[in-house]
Amino acid sequence: MNKNLIVILVLSAVVYSANTWKTSVYVLDEARNAGCAMEMYQRNDWVVPTFNGELRTDKPPLHYYLMQLSYRVFGINAFSARLYATVMGLLTVLVVYFFGRKLAGEQTSFFSALILISSLQLAVQFHLAVPDPCLIFFLTLGYLSFIYAYLLQKSRFYYLFYVAISLATLSKGPVAILFTGLTVLIFLVAQQNFKVKTLLQIKVPQGILIFLVLVLPWYILVGIATEGEWIEQFFFKHNINRFTSTMEGHGGFPLASFVIVIGALVPFSFFFPQAIRNIWHEQKTNPFIQFCLIATGVVVIFFAFSRTILPNYPEPALPFFALLLGFYLSTIYARPEIIKKQRLHVNAIVYVIVSMAIPFAVWIGLGYEEPLRDLRYSAGYFSILSLGAFLGLYFMIRKEIAYVVYAYTTSSVLLLLIFFYGIYPRIDQQNPVLQSLPLMVHPEKPVLYYRDFNPAFVFALRHPINAIGTAREAEAYSGSAAGFYLITQKRFLSELESLDARVIFEGKDLFESRTTLILEK
Repeated sequence: MNKNLIVILVLSAVVYSANTWKTSVYVLDEARNAGCAMEMYQRNDWVVPTFNGELRTDKPPLHYYLMQLSYRVFGINAFSARLYATVMGLLTVLVVYFFGRKLAGEQTSFFSALILISSLQLAVQFHLAVPDPCLIFFLTLGYLSFIYAYLLQKSRFYYLFYVAISLATLSKGPVAILFTGLTVLIFLVAQQNFKVKTLLQIKVPQGILIFLVLVLPWYILVGIATEGEWIEQFFFKHNINRFTSTMEGHGGFPLASFVIVIGALVPFSFFFPQAIRNIWHEQKTNPFIQFCLIATGVVVIFFAFSRTILPNYPEPALPFFALLLGFYLSTIYARPEIIKKQRLHVNAIVYVIVSMAIPFAVWIGLGYEEPLRDLRYSAGYFSILSLGAFLGLYFMIRKEIAYVVYAYTTSSVLLLLIFFYGIYPRIDQQNPVLQSLPLMVHPEKPVLYYRDFNPAFVFALRHPINAIGTAREAEAYSGSAAGFYLITQKRFLSELESLDARVIFEGKDLFESRTTLILEK
């Protein structure tokens, strides 16, 4: 095992597993996904996903399966819910390293792996019990298996390509097929090799069979079990409607996906202006670089037209963008004399300025959240990025590009560890779910909710929460029961005045506009 492999293996394991067991499952999507897997596990159900007892049609089941397996071994807890995400992150970095080494050389693969590990956005993603870690890994594995098979005539890797894309489809749905089809089609056209003979060589008929065998059975079973409701809701509401209209307030602007991808790989994306010129010329004669450019572009351009966008949507592009940046930096590593010619010291200076501004931005951001204002001192930890930026500038002036990469990576990894072990746990302690649970001290009292509630309560309580749909129903329930706890939101309190219930907790949901209330009757 070479030293580069040891470095990325240790760094990725340390970063992606950092404190996954300590912080609560609170983030909205994570709570719903972990709660859904919990309910499927409690029912021993591998077909119908539900959250809080109601059909959940947002995502296919692969990440639910992986969480169920963890629950069976380690019990229902935050560590179990997130274990597969940690593994997906580690495997993504290793796949980029191994395939990148074969197709672009040791230096490119090593730099690319370090770029991925340095990404705060990816590190956060690989800490969450959501489907995106699976999608990112299986698309990365599939794409790199394809280009490896295509360029090196290793035809058995086409089978791995089709298996990986099938599993990506079971992770997040038809978007995996769309991205793959567009990427392969555009690449073959660019190679002037889009022919029937080529489609047979890349084993398209066998691939369709593999896809149908792996993907179709669950879709048929869930369609039958839900009388078609899951199929209809998933494909129309959560795919077509998300692309054509803004959902859940997650709108964006035309260049949002581009900004997200650039921001996700800071600080290395500061070299993008020079890198894109180099990459554009290189892709004309280097099919691997061309493929990575197409894979990145397909995702970014697709979401540029989407009316609904979140920071995680363009993330499947990041491994390939990292490979492009890694290739560029390895080119500079081999020819340090062009550093001055390409004025890379200017980019390093810009990063120094930005890194010095980041702590102030974090301080201001925390100030907008009333429960977190006392934690604004945490912004000072982000000054670690400035230390890395100044070191990077020093080594850039000395034309030592490898040490620039090491300086940036070291400062980013240190910040990530401080964030996951220090900053985020303190933030997490301020969430209203954690703060209110100790106040519900009577286990014999059922927990109910009125109108709406924070979904993290389901996973925290380890069971679904029954609803009271109207104030009149709440009054009837209060007359027939010895008592209960009622979770609701502050905006609905006036509707519950006739209950004569006592408010035992009030707390603003972090990074949301709503305020959680707990009433006791």
